[in-house]
Amino acid sequence: MDTTHLLSDQSMQKFIRDGYVSVKVDLPSSFHEALYDKTEKLFASVGNPSNNLLPRLPEIQKVFTDPAFKGAMVSILGPDYYLHPHRHCHENPPDRGEQVMHMDSTFNSISAVDDNHRHHHTRWAMAFYYPQDTPVEIGPTAIWPRSQYCNSQPPLEKHDELALVGEAGTVAIVNFDIFHRQMCNHSEKTRYMMKFLFARMSEPTRPSWNYQGAKWQESDDLQELTWRYLWHWHLGEQNGEGWDTPSETIVELTDLLGSDQEVVGIQAAYKLGNLDQKGLEPLIEATTGNDPVTCRNAIYGFIRMGQLAVPTLVDLLSYDRADIRARAADTLCDLGLKARSSLPALIECLGDQNDQARYHTAGAIGTVAPDQGVAIEPLAKALKDEVDLVRRNAALSLARIGQQATQAVSALTEALTDSDHLVRAFSVQALERNGTPQAMAALLDHLRVARWCPTH
Repeated sequence: MDTTHLLSDQSMQKFIRDGYVSVKVDLPSSFHEALYDKTEKLFASVGNPSNNLLPRLPEIQKVFTDPAFKGAMVSILGPDYYLHPHRHCHENPPDRGEQVMHMDSTFNSISAVDDNHRHHHTRWAMAFYYPQDTPVEIGPTAIWPRSQYCNSQPPLEKHDELALVGEAGTVAIVNFDIFHRQMCNHSEKTRYMMKFLFARMSEPTRPSWNYQGAKWQESDDLQELTWRYLWHWHLGEQNGEGWDTPSETIVELTDLLGSDQEVVGIQAAYKLGNLDQKGLEPLIEATTGNDPVTCRNAIYGFIRMGQLAVPTLVDLLSYDRADIRARAADTLCDLGLKARSSLPALIECLGDQNDQARYHTAGAIGTVAPDQGVAIEPLAKALKDEVDLVRRNAALSLARIGQQATQAVSALTEALTDSDHLVRAFSVQALERNGTPQAMAALLDHLRVARWCPTH
């Protein structure tokens, strides 16, 4: 696309560091006013449309085709990002009250293990669209910048939050895992915020923003190693530039993995990952231990270590504890293309007796090896798994495989009638990305039956 609307190096670094960026779509004020009025009438007549928000208010699609919005999303999630079926219109009437800070659920097929362990790689983002002017008095959404790489609530206070304010037509794009909340509406007008979820479909192999060769702007923040690593991941680099040797000893870093201050524990894991082979053994011991905090943090060390960690994680796929097998599959998923060599072991793990191990394995396959046809038949079989989450991730992996997934078209067509709405939605996306005549015919037949009139 035209690089005019892609994010700059500075804006991309801001998103990695702070977890958000705001854009203003180029639509007239009359568009937002009309959409606001239609939203009010919709809520008065049928209530919150929830996941049917877009069919009920199809005008919103113009926001997502706006060049400024598309440029920002391409920059953050790559050129083939996906509009996820989960969306919600948040209504904030006058004096309703405020929310507490929270992260959204991980069960929209986003991997979660070890008490909501979150992946640091940017594979998911949310868009918050305001159809009305949204100053702080009307109760906008507030975020804690730089909280998106934490699993538990960081030690921040209300004065540390940032209100995402803006004129009608403002869209805040935020990291899915950022802490956020609804502020109190002190005005006399209802505030609407329309939240949509977007997913990355392809791993980055080159910059997708308007990259001009900038170097990462370093700081003395405790999260610096995480940010710098992610900058190089977005650049498409497998391991990034040379990394400094930690000043702490291996024993000291191992002890810090379980720190009460989570960012300290996470950075200890990244530092152990920087040590390559020397840091491997303490990470293995921590990951197979019984302390949930240490286990959760140690995984980030494997992620930083990259390909060197893959043989160890493959071995852990056959560990005698099911939670360790699930943890290993989840970590291989997060490693993405670096874990390509794990594909045969992951395919075998699709037959694991543990539901969580199969769930994470089904999600991992489409991320680590999206161009390998050998995985298609096992994923097609997984579309019949008795567990909804397994079927969801199998369909999403087939969507990531896309054109290669022709063997699965029949199974995906059958999955269009699955009892789980996300299995159906991901199967639609998989058929569209496959693009063969058979896939498109099945998709059109399904959509002809599924279409509906929003006014009757």
